[in-house]
Amino acid sequence: MYPPSYDPLDRRPLLKLPNNERVAVWVVMNVEHFTFGKLGTAIQPHLNSQPEIANYGWRDYGNRVGIWRLFELFAELSIPVTAAVNGEICTLYPEIMTAINTYGWEVMAHGINNSTGHSGMDKQTETQTIEKTLSLLKQATGKLPKGWLTPGFSITESTFELLHGAGIVYTADWVNDDQPYWYPLQDGRMLAIPYTIEANDITLCLSNRFSGAEFAQAIQDQFDQLWLDGEKNPRIMAIGLHPFIVGQPLRMKYLKQCLSYIKSKPDTWITTGEAIYEHLS
Repeated sequence: MYPPSYDPLDRRPLLKLPNNERVAVWVVMNVEHFTFGKLGTAIQPHLNSQPEIANYGWRDYGNRVGIWRLFELFAELSIPVTAAVNGEICTLYPEIMTAINTYGWEVMAHGINNSTGHSGMDKQTETQTIEKTLSLLKQATGKLPKGWLTPGFSITESTFELLHGAGIVYTADWVNDDQPYWYPLQDGRMLAIPYTIEANDITLCLSNRFSGAEFAQAIQDQFDQLWLDGEKNPRIMAIGLHPFIVGQPLRMKYLKQCLSYIKSKPDTWITTGEAIYEHLS
């Protein structure tokens, strides 16, 4: 594996989006299962005794309650969603998979669960993990996911080659650009669609401890700059969300606020990872 080659923005050809839009915005909703008894994303990391139930319960709230608010909100706003889904969601939360299908969210594969990164896996184990993840998601949705986001960005030297061999055509594992680019592989290529750890509720709400209003303003600020930049050369904006964070009651109206603001702006394509791939392939 190797990092992407350096490609300075000012030397690139113009990125062409549908209808000459300035910005393509894709919302990535991370639908995740965390194994009980293992530490994970935490709002109060000091609560780390075993078994640790406070942060586990906070994460579990997202699947029990938060995501159902989010289904309704995105339907109300008519905004498409790319759901980064752990394979185990299919067996442990079948009602969520049914709703994802009903609401028409795109499914992007997100590993087997969010307590199992790929780092340290041998090639055979990683191959089996990828195959199991994709099999579960295909069985639940009727189609093979086109995209992949590795849990916690925890990859191996073989991850991208193995994903390509399994039929994945785009990855959200790179956060180093405002435009998609083709990541070369030994036997082909994979589209790297920019994801984000900046315009992401984990960074903004957990690391930065932003209020709901500050979160909404940060998302709008990110969009505003990319929209201005896009006048010269169009950009891609990802918004990284988690039901156990933005699905909480105190943040919902602010999420609606920033999404409504983005939707109101002209020359903006609110879309999915799959649609971006199809447009550029």
